[in-house]
Amino acid sequence: MPSGRQHDRRTGVAFLSLVAATNVLPWMELLLGQTAAAEPLGPSEIRIVIGTCVLALVFLLCAWFFGRRNPALENAWITEPRRAGLRFALAAAAGNLILAGAIRWLGVRRSLDIPRDLPIFAGVWYLVILPIGLVAGFSLGRAGRMPGRPREGDSRAAL
Repeated sequence: MPSGRQHDRRTGVAFLSLVAATNVLPWMELLLGQTAAAEPLGPSEIRIVIGTCVLALVFLLCAWFFGRRNPALENAWITEPRRAGLRFALAAAAGNLILAGAIRWLGVRRSLDIPRDLPIFAGVWYLVILPIGLVAGFSLGRAGRMPGRPREGDSRAAL
């Protein structure tokens, strides 16, 4: 049976991986819709998509790091960080999957016009899905145990 600390670390990494992996899906679906058209992709479109995915991963890891390293406030709005991290991670993953499905469905219905549809798509992703993923990363970082920071409900901390 794994120790509590190792188990917490693995579940946090699994949920962070879930968010990071699903962040790629809508962007790749957007590229695939464009490659189905007659025109080949330009290097700038590929750079935007790959750069956005890498930037989202860096933001996610930074949110996890800040959640793990900064001291918890007494009036924190995230009272149960592990549960909140799980819920936010699942919400971000579901949002990514829904957005990828919508892109796929719209691509089947009509050909996607990347220059026209990109601001709407990017707005939804940057203003809704990415912040949910960042809150998930922060919450999962907050739920992890730092050396010297007592865990919630730890009997040794009460002594």
